[in-house]
Amino acid sequence: MSHENTVISFDLLSRAIFNKMGVTKDISDEIALRVLNYFGYEEEIIDNVLDQDDRRMFYFLQDVELLGTHWEEVILPNGRMWRVFYWSLNVPKIKNFARPQHDGTVAEMGLYDSLPEDVWSRQMA
Repeated sequence: MSHENTVISFDLLSRAIFNKMGVTKDISDEIALRVLNYFGYEEEIIDNVLDQDDRRMFYFLQDVELLGTHWEEVILPNGRMWRVFYWSLNVPKIKNFARPQHDGTVAEMGLYDSLPEDVWSRQMA
């Protein structure tokens, strides 16, 4: 799951939450802080460390594609199967959602479409 020394910063995650979820900057900062308090510098954590409220928040962040889950099965010494669940940061999506959102700017409209009509008239000197 490693993305070659990719560390998700507080600002990057907060911007991704702000852009994807449409919440206020204060709320996106609070959510980013809560998430990064669990992850630290890692991209993956075990589910057992979460409290109930934060687990609900993590499921919501999974629904908006900022987090992902996976699990593995381990055989215990007594022969029973034990399932271990993990949460991971969706690094590519976080980076994508953290990009500035466009609102009809030149890049979306095209350079020529963004120019005012008077630039097309030719004036002779």
